[in-house]
Amino acid sequence: MELTRKLRRMTRKTEFYLFIVLVLMCVAIQIISGGQLLEPNTIVDIARSLTIFGMFALISLVVVISGGFDLSFPTLASLTYSVSTSICLSMGWCQETAWMAFLLAAVIGLVLGMLNGFIISRFKLNTMIVTLGTQTLFLGISMGLLQMPEITSTLPLGLRYFGEDSLFEVFSSTGMRSSMPTAFLLFVALAVIVWFVLRFTMFGRALYAIGGNEVSAERAGINVKRTKFWLYAFVGLVAGIIGMLRVCMVRQAIPKGLNGWDLKIIPAVILGGASIYGGEGTVFGTLVAAILMTVISNSLLLIGIDSYWQDFFNGLVILAGVTISAVQAKRRSI
Repeated sequence: MELTRKLRRMTRKTEFYLFIVLVLMCVAIQIISGGQLLEPNTIVDIARSLTIFGMFALISLVVVISGGFDLSFPTLASLTYSVSTSICLSMGWCQETAWMAFLLAAVIGLVLGMLNGFIISRFKLNTMIVTLGTQTLFLGISMGLLQMPEITSTLPLGLRYFGEDSLFEVFSSTGMRSSMPTAFLLFVALAVIVWFVLRFTMFGRALYAIGGNEVSAERAGINVKRTKFWLYAFVGLVAGIIGMLRVCMVRQAIPKGLNGWDLKIIPAVILGGASIYGGEGTVFGTLVAAILMTVISNSLLLIGIDSYWQDFFNGLVILAGVTISAVQAKRRSI
């Protein structure tokens, strides 16, 4: 009887059906591509592409659960890694190791995140409007006030070394080599941390409560202002680290390198079962959605579809996910 109830609850969740779609799609691509999808180098390439996208999706998840939307994290990360890399270059740091760059990125990201948190929590403004404003502000500081340059060939050696560091290498049947980046471990660690916080801590429970009904959460004794402030501070800190991680992996720091990522990542979180009204969402669902969109992006060429169709298929998947989320929320309110 208990097993039946668990199965019934499972089938009511969006992520259950999303996982089935992912499995069926992988089977179809594997057959159409002649077995190329499950080759070791293809799997490693997908994992490499998933690392940054998945980490951004995880920090977006906690914001969506709280009932908000953070549109500023891509430009926050871009400003953070641009400033941090420029400081390392001018001071001659990070020629052997990358830890100083990550420390700078964490501190700068924390400060910028605290700015978001202060405005949102202190004045109780709409999160989308506030972060849209700070998104423009961060971009203006980077491109206008500081006029940050594109850093490519002069990237500090320590950042290059970290980006090239790998856990293992695999080879395809044609001899192509792919390496699993060490950065993938940071993605796994972040997933575990977010899962633990949401599942077992008072802070995680507070996020769900605020997203479900902010007024009721405040009446229940939750300090909504403090929770929101530290939520956006956390998002800023982690976004800064993720941005620096991407610099290491792609070996370049471009001030506009992450522009528009919010338009891909937030819908992916909604696709993974997080409610657009807040109060719902899981790490599992977000990871399944991120994997699904990464597989789509990396597998089109395997099945003979031009890459410009990528946005078309991603748009269909996202639209389906947002529609399902809205329909489920409406049914629960009836």
